Amino acid sequence: MFSLHFFRYWDKIFWIVFAVMGISVAAGGVGNLISFEFFLILGVFMVIIGAGKLAEEISKHKLTNYQDDLYKKIHQISQHLERTFNLADSYKNKTEFRLYKLDQRRKRMEIKTERSYRDIARKIIELENKTNRISKIVIERERRRFELEGVDFAEKVLSLVKRIPRGKVVTYSEIAKTVGKPRASRAVGKVISSNVHLKSIPLHRVVKSNGKVMGSGAKKRRTLLKKEGIKTDRWKINLKKHGFVFVPKI
Repeated sequence: MFSLHFFRYWDKIFWIVFAVMGISVAAGGVGNLISFEFFLILGVFMVIIGAGKLAEEISKHKLTNYQDDLYKKIHQISQHLERTFNLADSYKNKTEFRLYKLDQRRKRMEIKTERSYRDIARKIIELENKTNRISKIVIERERRRFELEGVDFAEKVLSLVKRIPRGKVVTYSEIAKTVGKPRASRAVGKVISSNVHLKSIPLHRVVKSNGKVMGSGAKKRRTLLKKEGIKTDRWKINLKKHGFVFVPKI
C-alpha cells in the first residue's frame, strides 16, 4: 500500500528518474525507449517529488525558524527567571539583614529597658528606705512628744483633782476644759482610772457630765461621797448643788 513513508526516499527516487530521463534524452531515443505517456507520468512524478521536496524544505525552514524562536523565548524566559531568582535572593538577603538589624535593635531596647527598670526599682527602694527612716524618726519624736504631753496632761489633771474641796464634785469635761483640751474628757477618765491607787488624791469627786457615779469602783466612790455629805439619787448627784467650777485655768 502507498504510504507517506515513501517520501522518505524522495531524493534518491528523484535523482534516479532524473538520470533515466537525462540518459534517454542524450541518446535521442526517447520515443524508442519509452512511450510519451510513460514519459509524461515520469514528468508528473518528478513534479510531485519536487513539490514534496519544496514543501519539506519550506517545512524544515519554518520548523527551524520556529525552533529558533522557541529557543530564544526559552532563553529569554530562563534569563527572566534567573533575574527573578537573583532579585529574590537579593531581597531575601536584604530582608534577613533588616530582620537581623531589627532583632539587634530589639535586644538593645530590651537591655536598655531592663536597665531603666533596675534603676527605677533601685531609686524606689532607696526612696522607701529613706521614707521609712524619716517616718521612724518622726514617729519616735511624736511618741516622745505625746509621752511628755501625756505626763504633763496627767500631772495637770491630778493637780486639779487635788483642788476639789470636800463636799463638791467636778465633771470630766470641766477638768478637760480647765486643762485647755475640751475634747479630752475620755483622756481625763483614763488618767483618773489609772491612778485609783493614789489615796491622797480625791479621785472619787470626779463624775460624769450627767452627775452619775458609775463604772468600776462606783459603790466605793458613792460611799466616800456620802461620808462627805453628798447624797446620790439613783446614783446621780445634783450638780447645781454640789458642782464645783475652777476659776483660774491652768
